[in-house]
Amino acid sequence: MAAILRPDSFFRDFDRLMNAQLNAITSTDKDASDSSMSKYWGGSFNARLDLTEDDKSYIVHADLPGVKKEEVNITIKDNILTISGERSATQETKNEQRHIIERSYGKFSRSVRLPEDANADAVSATMDHGVLELTLEKKVKLDAGVKKIQIA
Repeated sequence: MAAILRPDSFFRDFDRLMNAQLNAITSTDKDASDSSMSKYWGGSFNARLDLTEDDKSYIVHADLPGVKKEEVNITIKDNILTISGERSATQETKNEQRHIIERSYGKFSRSVRLPEDANADAVSATMDHGVLELTLEKKVKLDAGVKKIQIA
């Protein structure tokens, strides 16, 4: 019997796996660099993001449900935007019997290379209802075309 694998499910899981491995390799934090698969699949929080553009700017939306804005770090270095932080686990009560546990928690870090014309010096950030929005202005493009010079 052939297994049917939905492409979106495959790529979502593959993306989670690659982000976990990349975070484990690049992290300097001992707790975040534990790459055991049981820890990863059992409780890793991975922020999802969108990068869009309009005529004047690039806009990044990152879903960070349950994360306070004080717990989010945003950096840009060598044209790579990194959003990191931690989503804390809820406190358990001793008499609580759990039947389904699907919400994830833990440290997260997402990095994305910005387009070359993104201006890292002109960035604004807001966070509302667990959605982080970054707006990066585009650099003014100089016309690289040929300029015709009139003879006087």
